[in-house]
Amino acid sequence: MPRIRHAVTLLLAISALALPLRAASAHPRLLKATPAADSRAAEAPREIRLTFNEAVDVALTRVTLLRGDTPVRLDSLRLAVGDDHTVIAPIGLALTPGRYTLRWQVSGDDGHPVRGEFSFEVLAADAPVARPTHSAHP
Repeated sequence: MPRIRHAVTLLLAISALALPLRAASAHPRLLKATPAADSRAAEAPREIRLTFNEAVDVALTRVTLLRGDTPVRLDSLRLAVGDDHTVIAPIGLALTPGRYTLRWQVSGDDGHPVRGEFSFEVLAADAPVARPTHSAHP
């Protein structure tokens, strides 16, 4: 009987250790964003794409784009065709040169919100853009 009690205690301890790991994996993580965090581009994006490590519910997703403290109009969020991991936020108007902050929020399988924020910059048409130091073509 003591062996069974020890085995049950051991199994309960292992289960208790595994619960935080399972809960942590239930939270979506941003894998890729277009435009990318801290990017600089001469051409203004027409949409924001956020790709997560798991499927997201667009009804529980929030995306806010700001130029300074001023919100930029985004059209209705949608999922990419055939990809329930990628949220698309079409940008309502052409972005003018400047620095933008993107804030996002999604909900994980456990219902808890996960938030993030990053910025990117749209350059003036005559501003220098970083060029690769080597060329793929000789």
